[in-house]
Amino acid sequence: LGIMADQAAYKLATSIEDLPLTSAVLTAGARHMGEFCAKENKEFLKCKFEAQGDPKPCLEKGVKVTTCALEFFKQLQQNCAAAFTAQWKCLDENNQMFERCRSTQAVLDQCMLDKLNLNGQFKTYDTPTSGSSYRD
Repeated sequence: LGIMADQAAYKLATSIEDLPLTSAVLTAGARHMGEFCAKENKEFLKCKFEAQGDPKPCLEKGVKVTTCALEFFKQLQQNCAAAFTAQWKCLDENNQMFERCRSTQAVLDQCMLDKLNLNGQFKTYDTPTSGSSYRD
């Protein structure tokens, strides 16, 4: 029974495509993806906590997290591709140092707010739409 359960878990976990993204791309989209997929992420983490860290009982919720992330990057490309590309390229060229990419971040933040109604809700970065926890 254990081997069958492991095979079923593996099949479920590999039933969704991977996110073939670099760290700069993930970093550039992280705040907005966190907001976009907050419900799915919260449900997965709650399940994992209740399962004492064992992700196996939570694989369906994990698939929902990945599905949401795929949808987020699809929406991002359809709505803010140029601003997003400028931001991740800036991060990639600057060792992922946000302080060197504030101008491209501000443009992306504004596009995300205007087109997807996402403000990155984590108050940690210094752009007009994201605020700063250091000044609040």
